[in-house]
Amino acid sequence: MALSFFGGSSHAKYFDIRLNDSYIVFRGTEEEAASAHLKGTLVLCLTEPISIKYLKLRLTGMSRVCATSWHYPSSSNAGGRRAWKESVFYEKSWKFRDAGKGKTEILPADNYEFPFDVVLDGSLPESVEGLAETWVTYRFKAEIGRKYAKDIVVRKPLRIIRTLSAGALELSHAMSVDNVWPNKVEYSISTPLKAVIFGTSIRVDFRLIPLLKGLRIGKINSQLVESHDLTLNPEDPEPLRSCYKITRTIINDERELPNDGEPEIIDETAEGHQFTHYLDMPKTLTKCLQDTDTRGIKVRHKLKFQVQLLNPDGHISELRATLPVSVFISPNMPFDDNNNMVDQSPVAAQRAVDELAGQAPPLYGEHQFDQLYSEVDHAGYRTPGPSSGSATPFGALSRNISSENLASMNALTGNDISASLHSRLSNLHANSGRPSPDPRTDRDRRHLPMTGDAAGGPPTSHPLSRSSSDEAVPGAPSGAATPRQPQYMEVESLSRVPSYSTAVRTTVQPCDAGLPNYQTVIAGDIVTPPVPQSPQQAHIRARQSPPDNLDRSLPFHSRALGETDDSERRLRLVQARAR
Repeated sequence: MALSFFGGSSHAKYFDIRLNDSYIVFRGTEEEAASAHLKGTLVLCLTEPISIKYLKLRLTGMSRVCATSWHYPSSSNAGGRRAWKESVFYEKSWKFRDAGKGKTEILPADNYEFPFDVVLDGSLPESVEGLAETWVTYRFKAEIGRKYAKDIVVRKPLRIIRTLSAGALELSHAMSVDNVWPNKVEYSISTPLKAVIFGTSIRVDFRLIPLLKGLRIGKINSQLVESHDLTLNPEDPEPLRSCYKITRTIINDERELPNDGEPEIIDETAEGHQFTHYLDMPKTLTKCLQDTDTRGIKVRHKLKFQVQLLNPDGHISELRATLPVSVFISPNMPFDDNNNMVDQSPVAAQRAVDELAGQAPPLYGEHQFDQLYSEVDHAGYRTPGPSSGSATPFGALSRNISSENLASMNALTGNDISASLHSRLSNLHANSGRPSPDPRTDRDRRHLPMTGDAAGGPPTSHPLSRSSSDEAVPGAPSGAATPRQPQYMEVESLSRVPSYSTAVRTTVQPCDAGLPNYQTVIAGDIVTPPVPQSPQQAHIRARQSPPDNLDRSLPFHSRALGETDDSERRLRLVQARAR
């Protein structure tokens, strides 16, 4: 409170504490809230010079816990005893002028501004005001010390509000109680959010379905109950603490059923009552406090419901239910120095609710019918990844490549596919005794995309992730390079699996007249059977890579001599594969 004029003896026309922010907001609990920076100015206006000893400012945080009829025995005369504890838990001082011990200085007539600032830690207790003798408060005190006159003092309160963080569960969780009273009623009582903004209203949704014919719903009583748990010495171990509990009713609302109590059809399945009540909160802290747990003061709230059930035989039953709620102060609805809300209009309350809805996470119930990501057009959102086989060994032989790169197979249907497979097997056997092609030609053929005609001409291979044999370093140990064996490339082409779209268009021959297997091809001559008319099954074979311990000299000797019998050469090749 500013002092506008102090009279002739004081010679101070104006003396006040101005704060940049009238209150401090901490978001979250004492463990997670960030610090806040408070700035202000001490203003002094003098029309005449004055003699002062000092000019200082002090911020003090104090707490007081008081209870009546504690654990002491009561007497008939006094009616009970009181116990209390008061402590200072925070102090911060600024000295703007100090003449020294026993000295004074002359402060000329002028207008003075002394800025100050302080960083308030997020773990500081929040302000708890509204009770008569139990509170947590912060006060500024500015003082001008005089030697031969009365000191000039001005005070200003500071309010610290601790509100919920944006990720608090209370802002996204609905509270409900659902149950069935056998042969009486099926009920559901709920609130959309556990968190309630101080000064607004609490929405309560009722759903009552009678299970007994002739049962009627009577009066419905809704109460908001506040409980105080006060502890004199919270720093002591729990067995040594002195605690006191008290409760008070904040809201008491009694109503009848809407629509004259006539039942209605609910969700096209049951007949009952479904309606909503709003409970208006008080607008002053003297009638209701926020939820808190600090400095031995713990405040909690809960909703209590009592529903009368009028039975057909005339007696009255009562349904009781309880829901916990959390009342917190919104920074958008400030209080004055008398703990009353500054703006008590419904518009201000609605603005605070809208602000809360904007910062809270979305509720599932309001977004359960949103379009799924799988139904959204992915064009422009998917980042192309590395091609298969670029970073893993034998990646070019993966099913992902072979299943969709059979250009010649995709162009065929029906009997043409079977004829193409027969032609490739024949070419494999025919090429087994041919000398190895020129290394450069073989390398070029390895790195060309596979092609083929409708008659089943010999295709070229898909690029391999490993290098060809002619690229090996001279003198490398056995197994360091892959030998040039064109029959491997043919087997690789035949072992590729056609795509699903190609397979479903193919009709294969019976199993007893199927295609020859791999062992039959490499063991002896093969007679190409006539083209089947109605094939029923396609044999799928996986590619077999040459073993690392293969004697690399066998294929080269067989090509160099040229006089070795074909059957002996094939036998050695089979033996080398089996090692």
